[in-house]
Amino acid sequence: MIAAFTFYPSQFLALTSGASREEILLAFIEAFNFIVAVVALYFAVRILPAISRDVRKRSWLFLSLAVIMFALAETIGVIKEIANVDLELFYDITESVFTVLLATGFYYLFTTEFKEMINLRHQTTTDQLTSLYSPAFFDAYLQKRVASVSGEDARLSVLFLSVDDFEEYRARHGRPEADYVLKKVAAIIQEETREEGEKGDEVACRYGAERFTLLLGAGFGAAGNIAERLRYSIKMECSTFSDPRMKQNVTASIGLASYGRDAVIDTELIAIAEARMVEAVRQGKNRVFASEVDLQPTS
Repeated sequence: MIAAFTFYPSQFLALTSGASREEILLAFIEAFNFIVAVVALYFAVRILPAISRDVRKRSWLFLSLAVIMFALAETIGVIKEIANVDLELFYDITESVFTVLLATGFYYLFTTEFKEMINLRHQTTTDQLTSLYSPAFFDAYLQKRVASVSGEDARLSVLFLSVDDFEEYRARHGRPEADYVLKKVAAIIQEETREEGEKGDEVACRYGAERFTLLLGAGFGAAGNIAERLRYSIKMECSTFSDPRMKQNVTASIGLASYGRDAVIDTELIAIAEARMVEAVRQGKNRVFASEVDLQPTS
């Protein structure tokens, strides 16, 4: 092959001395493809040793192999033209293998990028520990829901929940046990959300270390019932009697704010619900608070 490539320019001139324009153009294309194939082969050989068995790099493996087959096919094509040897079968086989490898490489590349995009979207919208939504997603969704409702009788409420004495629990029993409490509380919240989520309006979020928020498609009265049921479920299921892994009984304090009754702006709904949660803690914890409360200045 090296000899053929070395003498290719002179043989090319000899072959094209009496050729038509189409034949000359075809010969130029063959020569160009051969050069491209050699360059591509060089880079493929350089890349291959760096490719690990990681699934993410599988696409590059197939694409590199496709480049090698492309180079091989072009080499066979040039040899066939120069030496006038019948290598049509080998040429067709290498081209077919090249096509299969190229398609497979792009398939893996596309599917890998798609999965990474889905994972990235999931990571940016959910909390990794509890699998509940992130604060950014909750704020954006609440803003959208508030903008879509109208009238003071619209059924939309926010619950702001805090696990009582969580910092003390984590300091006494360690982070793994504290994380277990958060995951258990999140599971209870998800269960309550599913029971009320027929309309698709219910969204649960981990809003901070031991704090959670819920958006309910319910008015003040119904949301109050849900909050009380949620508080009771946490008290019962997060007890040492119900769960031997619990190191001590865990309760939650909840604040409630409803659209129209308390505020018509999304940020105010969250602020009021949070302030009422703080008041529930101040009044003794393990309770739902939904009465009027003075908001603390933010600045």
